[in-house]
Amino acid sequence: MRKSARWLGWLLIVGSAWGQIALGVSLLSDRSPKNLTLAISIEGSGLYTLLLFFTRRLWLPKLARRPIAGATVLGMVNAAIIEALFLAVQTALGAEGVAADPNLVVDWLLTMPWYIGMVWSFVRVQKSETYAASAVLLWGAVYESGSDGTLGGGVIMPLLMGARVNPIEHFVFLFGLAFWQFIPVYSSMVLPPAWVLAAAHPEAPSEMRARFLPGLKPLLWLIPYTLYLGLALVVMSVIANR
Repeated sequence: MRKSARWLGWLLIVGSAWGQIALGVSLLSDRSPKNLTLAISIEGSGLYTLLLFFTRRLWLPKLARRPIAGATVLGMVNAAIIEALFLAVQTALGAEGVAADPNLVVDWLLTMPWYIGMVWSFVRVQKSETYAASAVLLWGAVYESGSDGTLGGGVIMPLLMGARVNPIEHFVFLFGLAFWQFIPVYSSMVLPPAWVLAAAHPEAPSEMRARFLPGLKPLLWLIPYTLYLGLALVVMSVIANR
């Protein structure tokens, strides 16, 4: 992997610190089950990535033998684990509205198609661009900003379901605060796969700068995923009304 540019590393540090401070302030002002669920799940997601880092000697060499397949499967499995974590914490605290569905199987059916496409695309982009670790973590936040932040509970699906949405207010909140709290959530889906690719190709990356636009490619998966999600919700509504 490339070395992080100093400014990018500082951006990640300062932004992450801001996200953590805001999360703490939110808990102090509102210790509702939903807020507690979000805080514990976000922190748990980051701790899970740290666990993978400290245990990487146990699994990294094996996955690096087939780096593309290994990195892709690892990212997808981690996505399923993070979804299960959010649902488990939500259930334990009696919260609502955090996980996609209170049934884990249904939750995976609703969310995993996005994760599968996003991880599949990211791994191939990372193989060619070899983004630095700080950039990889920021890309993860970009991808969640597109899925949960814009499609899921953000703008598109609420509008389709008849809810009132203020896009300007939402995006100010999204990129001013929520973006920085997304970093640990997606960290295990993008950073460990990047480790696998780096371990398989330890030679120094090209001196050419990593390009920005290829990093946006995983967001293209939101187009077919939106259609899938809309169809899935229609089917669920029909079944529920029978």
